[in-house]
Amino acid sequence: MRIRILLAAVLALSLSACKKSFIELAPKTAVTEATYFKTADDYTQAVVGAYVPLRSIYSDAYVMGEMRSDNATYFASPGLQGGQFSDKWNISGFLDITINMNGMNKYASCYVGIARTNAILDRIDNSTIDAAVKANLKGQAQFLRSFYYFELVQYFGGVPLHLKEVTSVAEASLPRSSVNDVYKQIIADATSAAGLLPAKQTTVGMVTKGSAKTLLGYVYMTLKQYPAAETSLTDVTSLGYSLLPDYASVFASRNTAESIFEVQYLEGPQGQQSNFAFQFAPNISNVKNILGVSGDNKTTGGWNKPTPDLIAAYEAGDTRKNASIAFSYVDGDGNTVNDTYCKKYTHGPYATFNNTGDDWIVYRYADVLLLLAECLNEEGKSAQAIPYLNQVRVRAGLAVTTAASQVGLRAAIAKERRVELAFENHRWLDLVRTGQAINTMTAFGVKIKQAQPYLPSSAYLNITQNRLIFPIPQSEIDINSKLTQNPGY
Repeated sequence: MRIRILLAAVLALSLSACKKSFIELAPKTAVTEATYFKTADDYTQAVVGAYVPLRSIYSDAYVMGEMRSDNATYFASPGLQGGQFSDKWNISGFLDITINMNGMNKYASCYVGIARTNAILDRIDNSTIDAAVKANLKGQAQFLRSFYYFELVQYFGGVPLHLKEVTSVAEASLPRSSVNDVYKQIIADATSAAGLLPAKQTTVGMVTKGSAKTLLGYVYMTLKQYPAAETSLTDVTSLGYSLLPDYASVFASRNTAESIFEVQYLEGPQGQQSNFAFQFAPNISNVKNILGVSGDNKTTGGWNKPTPDLIAAYEAGDTRKNASIAFSYVDGDGNTVNDTYCKKYTHGPYATFNNTGDDWIVYRYADVLLLLAECLNEEGKSAQAIPYLNQVRVRAGLAVTTAASQVGLRAAIAKERRVELAFENHRWLDLVRTGQAINTMTAFGVKIKQAQPYLPSSAYLNITQNRLIFPIPQSEIDINSKLTQNPGY
């Protein structure tokens, strides 16, 4: 069975019915606190509602996760105007300001998810539902709250730490907690979730023990707590995940043996669709020859364009290159255009313009193998790290690594993560986590502005420690006087 995450209720208390074959979020009627949170089905629906903000977050997560990095830029669009375009351009070129729709979407969507998990966690311990069902649902809610806060702290630093359902205006306005306190809560929630969740769910798409262990591995790697990261990531390797033989099939299929945590979308008119293939296709007047359906893509596409720097990072014979990047396309007039775009998420032909059912994989097994290799190498266990790195390389059609020293292996793993996980929203955070963001992006800025003269002259000039996190959205500061802005914004 596969989750079909549908329309969200406005709040966790206004949720829909659930069918066995998929999660359905189409509310039939509003309910009250007095009548809700009584049965296992009520709690299941509330948990389902807590997944829904993930779709909003991942609709444009690539802007802050990939276009901020040396992996991706955008097609030249001098005729396009408006914040929906300039906000993305500004994030890409380190020109972002406190009023940015992409930053606001991530920030607000995370807190919507947190609010929904808090409503569940405030009540579920005292519920009379079956103990095994309770443990599973509580584990899912804790994972999601942990994940939302991990997104927030990585991109914005310390944020208000809401751990109870907000029932008054006064409770809604909290000051920022420290980064350390946010991480403590993330670890507490994810650790509890890992102990409660099963290795496999009967409803595919719901998070599992492997999801929680992978999240913990990422958290500990970010904090450079390598022994703890090693334990969590090693645990994932014993939970039944495996690499698919063919790299391209990882993205052409859904919820495979390689997928650990995947955001679910559904093609159709219900409003649960994704549109990554259209966002990443060229911004041309008709994409029929690329995506199989006619439509003017000028105001939709042109994003996450592969950089020459990324293309050069692939080794000869690497099957991931052509699975991820297209080097030409046929335009609406039948002309062949020699230019690149990200095709990793293109699985058409599609039936409707700007409407697909392609999921977004957040965590997958190859990611865990490379993260574990990095962890072991940082602990001085380079010989133990190499087999994990080589599993990924061999799947890509490459020879085993020749790196042997800790320094050489560190560079080899970083390069492998770059090409293996290209366009999956890991590159920017990898650069920050490993301390390479400022130097890498400064050098990249010089090169990309020479190669693409349409970029603003002021782009890539303000790459400082302050810019390793993003500004708190000004709209949030306007309504919460206890919030303070990040330095440099």
